[in-house]
Amino acid sequence: MFKRVLVATDFSRHADRVLECIGDIPGMEEIVLAHVLLSDPDEARGAEAELRKKAASLGTLGIPVRPRIVQETGGDIAGAIVRAAAEERASLIVMGAKGTNLLRTLVLGSVSRGVIAAGTTDVLVLHFNGEDAPDPSAMDPFCRNIFFKILCPVDFSKPTADLLAFLSHLPLVREVILLHVLPHPAFDRDSELLEAAAAAQLGELKKAYFPTGWVRTLVLHGDPVMEIAECAQKEDVSLVVISRYGSRDYATNIPLGRIASGVADRVQRPVLIRYPRLHLDVVTRELSRDELYHAEKVWLGYHQQKADPATDRVFAVFVEGQPAAVARCRRHPDGFEVDGVFVPDEYRNRGYARLAVEALVRACGTETLYMHSTLALVRFYGTFGFVPIPEAGLPDSIRARFGFAEGNLAGANAAPMKRPPG
Repeated sequence: MFKRVLVATDFSRHADRVLECIGDIPGMEEIVLAHVLLSDPDEARGAEAELRKKAASLGTLGIPVRPRIVQETGGDIAGAIVRAAAEERASLIVMGAKGTNLLRTLVLGSVSRGVIAAGTTDVLVLHFNGEDAPDPSAMDPFCRNIFFKILCPVDFSKPTADLLAFLSHLPLVREVILLHVLPHPAFDRDSELLEAAAAAQLGELKKAYFPTGWVRTLVLHGDPVMEIAECAQKEDVSLVVISRYGSRDYATNIPLGRIASGVADRVQRPVLIRYPRLHLDVVTRELSRDELYHAEKVWLGYHQQKADPATDRVFAVFVEGQPAAVARCRRHPDGFEVDGVFVPDEYRNRGYARLAVEALVRACGTETLYMHSTLALVRFYGTFGFVPIPEAGLPDSIRARFGFAEGNLAGANAAPMKRPPG
């Protein structure tokens, strides 16, 4: 499961407790014990000696332990941990929930959030009951049995399928609780129907992934983060396993889902945040007359434009069924204009604008196409065969759209372009 595990330490008491509690991580073949050094390199000698001492303390596990000092002069602790994990090809990063130096207040601060959001591996954050108690030897009952009893929140999305496939192959697990939280009050008029439907879905998941019978299902109502935290406490679980993404954010550029973030912050139990291995369904196609509302939905953030079925052909990219990019070819009395190319912020930098324009050019490229490109995108549209032209080269009706610029299109951040047929 987790052949190479990177454990981040700052030599604090909480970090030492982490080292005492990693013995049953399944599948470990090597541990990389990493310390991020922000201070002067001349101080590295003391850190290296301390790191070797900590590594030697793990000798009883019977697993090779390799100490590693990670130099970071820019102050980006989370980035240093993520880079080290990538270089080591680690399959799991382990961190404590608190620290005194480099890993200070990991879960509530920026370091763990940065590691979880920027990394591409699973992250195990260890909280301890009574972790502020003066006696550091007062360990949690599940310290060496973290994978004994697992609470797994699910929302029936693609990340849920990935999460359960992963969980079904974990050894050492004695019990799993599959939890779905309905974000509706228990007294909602449809609550009974919703609860019955959720219970049925949980039953199907149990049958599909855990046919041996050591899994319970549970449906609760309320705020998901609060209910998950309270359930973890009430059920006295040893670990909460949750996907980094939920149904509303895994297909976008949101680096860390709201519920996963809240659970990591609030649940006072070890939390394993799973980085899902997903294949997104991406479909590019022309919208029918009855589907133009998809484009208008995207255009709400782009001058709130409207589509005209009499003149417009609109091409859209759908990611997991949601519109992620649109591009329009509008027929004017004296020419065809490309405009309305827009990608919502949460879908940007994934190539979706290119997919939309490619579809438009394939369908409409037998005609001469004109456009007002923004100055920053002239090179981008050049890859589709558009070339800059003088403003006078635009058909009258298309040029009139920027009449307010009074000939100063550069001042209006616009550059006329043309694409010949072919």
